[in-house]
Amino acid sequence: MKTLRKYILSSVVMLSLAIMHTACSNEVPNPTPGQGNFSLLLTAADIQTEVQTRASIQGVDVNSFYVSLAEAEGTTLMVGRQYGTISFADCVLPAATGYRLWVESCTEAEATTLNNGFGAYRFFGDAVFDVQTDKSTPVTVNCTMVNAGLQVVLDKSFTDKFPVHAVTTQDSRSLVFSSNNPDAIAYYNMQADVLPMSLRITGSSGGWDDRLDVTRQVELQKGKIIKMHITYSDASGARIVALK
Repeated sequence: MKTLRKYILSSVVMLSLAIMHTACSNEVPNPTPGQGNFSLLLTAADIQTEVQTRASIQGVDVNSFYVSLAEAEGTTLMVGRQYGTISFADCVLPAATGYRLWVESCTEAEATTLNNGFGAYRFFGDAVFDVQTDKSTPVTVNCTMVNAGLQVVLDKSFTDKFPVHAVTTQDSRSLVFSSNNPDAIAYYNMQADVLPMSLRITGSSGGWDDRLDVTRQVELQKGKIIKMHITYSDASGARIVALK
């Protein structure tokens, strides 16, 4: 049996990262009449945090992405196969036009339910291609982040003033950020490029007369993780809870 060879390519640029893997050979051994094959290249663009781009994102591994394939009329040939498990045999198809291939890191449902309800980033990409007899067709699928993330950073000025505190999203999930989960990121599926979100910020210093309960607005952006820094000041004699 001919051994499947995978070529793993990676390219890191200062403001962008592409993680690329190639599946299936460019060579068709002993081709069957009327068949050809395709070779698949996945790219996973970097996740942007605010206006800056992270140099690397832990956990982004295209080998774990799920690949599905269908014929032009809609007949499904492959459903949710992890990219790292795809063999050459999976890439041999009857010569035809209009094959559609789509790739996702997780489903829309999982994007809001994984990690104790905080969800996970969701990459998605697709491509339409033809297969020709006795030829290998290169197929590139560019996967990009299609949901949005929210991370809350609590400044020391806030946590020192309010040792008991919580930042709660005002949506159906009511996710709570605090000093107990400083690295938590809440992910949201996006129907548009932006999503308004309300945050309820509560705090207490332990006394009945020193409590905080305010609401602030943020705007999530598709394909980005927004970091909201919460600070506190009362230097002017008035309480100021700011997001920045």
